Amino acid sequence: MKLFGFPLSGLLEILIIATAIYQIWKLLQGTRGFQVLTGLIVVLVGLTLFSSVFHLRVLTELLKLFSPSFFVALVVLFQPELRQVFAEVGRRSVVHIGRQQKSEVIEHIVNAAEILQREHIGALIAIEQDDVYLPARDTGTILNAQVSADLLVTIFYPRTPLHDGGVIIRGDQIVVAAAIFPLSQVEQMERLLGLRHRAALGLSEQTDAVVVVISEVTSVISIAYKGKMERHFDPDGLRAKLTQILI
Repeated sequence: MKLFGFPLSGLLEILIIATAIYQIWKLLQGTRGFQVLTGLIVVLVGLTLFSSVFHLRVLTELLKLFSPSFFVALVVLFQPELRQVFAEVGRRSVVHIGRQQKSEVIEHIVNAAEILQREHIGALIAIEQDDVYLPARDTGTILNAQVSADLLVTIFYPRTPLHDGGVIIRGDQIVVAAAIFPLSQVEQMERLLGLRHRAALGLSEQTDAVVVVISEVTSVISIAYKGKMERHFDPDGLRAKLTQILI
């Protein structure tokens, strides 16, 4: 069977391979080994083109011998990331919370934000959706604890071991605390906005997470989502915005 003159099976294979490559790239992007992988691919492609143009037989044969070893090297290089990816795939298959549970999670976040705002305590809370930022698992402390307002307030309370960095919520679980998020490089950000806001915006630029940030200086509640930041939320406004995005 053919489609536009091409075998349907061949088109299906191309689609599956392209999808797999894209998903692997998306999962590994931002990890510690991603830049190394990019460099290796550039070098290999460059050497292959060079040997083909100038008909360098010895170099071509060496590249052929190296090809199987390249995939083994990838497995070794990305062993921590691959382990986390497979764990995350397994977690995704069982983490499906309904509307009621999402509402409860939002309520816990809003209650915690209200207390933190009143006490002038800074906070950085990311609610993951589909995308997973794997480096946060490397830099933070794994909790896998049920979301609660009390736990969130305790985490961010000054001078506690986990108060620096951000919290990541997935489903109804606080997956990790004290995680480091990527900083946004947007130059137009207000000077009053500190590292928490840059981290919130940076994570929202790279993933589809909704990030709630509370300023330690001004106690202003802000939300970063899809590379944009909205500020000056009160508890009711925060609840409405999170419900709009997540539910």
